[in-house]
Amino acid sequence: MSDSQRKRAKTTATASKTATAKKAKGKTGVAKKPKTEVGKGIESSKRDISKKESSKRDISKKDDKKESTKSESSKKDDKKKESKSENTDLPALPKSEPAHDSFLVVAGTYERILYGLEARVVGSVMTLNPQFIFPAHIGCIKAVSAGGRYLASGSTDEIIKLYDLKKRVELGSLHEHSGSITALQFHGSSHLLSASEDGVICIFRTNDWEPLKMLRGHKGAVNGIAIHPSGKLALSVAQDRTIIIWNLLTGQRASRVKTPQIGEIVAWSPSGSHYIVAYATEVQVYKVGQTESLATVFSKQRILCALVATYENAEYVLCGCQDKRIHIYSADGVERASVECHENRIKGLSLVDVVLDGVVHAIVVSISSDGRIKTWKLADLLDPICKNAEQSTPGDDVMDLVAEPLATYNADVRLTCVASSTATF
Repeated sequence: MSDSQRKRAKTTATASKTATAKKAKGKTGVAKKPKTEVGKGIESSKRDISKKESSKRDISKKDDKKESTKSESSKKDDKKKESKSENTDLPALPKSEPAHDSFLVVAGTYERILYGLEARVVGSVMTLNPQFIFPAHIGCIKAVSAGGRYLASGSTDEIIKLYDLKKRVELGSLHEHSGSITALQFHGSSHLLSASEDGVICIFRTNDWEPLKMLRGHKGAVNGIAIHPSGKLALSVAQDRTIIIWNLLTGQRASRVKTPQIGEIVAWSPSGSHYIVAYATEVQVYKVGQTESLATVFSKQRILCALVATYENAEYVLCGCQDKRIHIYSADGVERASVECHENRIKGLSLVDVVLDGVVHAIVVSISSDGRIKTWKLADLLDPICKNAEQSTPGDDVMDLVAEPLATYNADVRLTCVASSTATF
């Protein structure tokens, strides 16, 4: 065999050896997984992933449910909080104790000055002494009210100023209204009601002065408000010729009655069984729960202020008028007497109980554009009427009374509004 043939035989042998070695390696080495097994692994891993995702979705659904229940519970809590905050339930007032040594008289003026007088009683003698005099607003003062240790004043500047009578400091101001303040009334020392030309009545809580409720029911400026002695009801009259009775337990309107004229003044009787609505020259007497008036008072003079007083188990309506006189009417609408009290129109009346000579007397405080603040004993005004009642007959002339005031203070400014309180500090 030649050399070339030997070489070819060697190369073929080596090639065959390498081929057999590869085959052997393929049989004994690390083999790849069959395609079918790989497919099954992928599908199983996909199923595992889908299971994990579904479990995640279940968890997320549970979380969403938890969050939704939490949000619903939080909403309920918010509603509860809102309902609590909107609850304007005013506590019933205990019978106020009469003043023994002194009581407070507060008056506002056109000149923006606020007057505070101490009416001091020694025996049967009363004096009016100024305690504070200062400019309180940048506009005419139209309303004042005192409740416990607090004093509030409202003005054409649309602001309510608050004062602490005990500390003799200004607490701040309330800016909830967008019109001139027309009326203010404290209920004890726990709540304050305010009315404005913006047609809104606001109820404030005195411990933090937060507005609890905005009563919106009138379509015009609110002229007057009055809180029932029980604290459950309030009255309001406005330019829209309506009377609204408010349920203060819910903060909602209880009833709305149309009036023949624009109501300017509203006031409860001390017992809370009746209330009056005063117009320009008329006063209507209503019983609670009835829409028709029981009686109507007709006046020949412009009525500027009015209140209801109880004397000898009978109720009387006192009206301060343009003719400088206080006109006195019985509850059935009959004018019984009148007394000239001032030298100019009477702008405000207030009533307070005071102990004089060991006996409780109702004291009437009157103010006038003549600048004078006067106090009167209610008995001096009504005793002659009671004595004359047995002898008088319907159609008799109205009694022209002469009475002396217990005390007089000359502020020498144009007075606009007045409030009195038995609390002094």
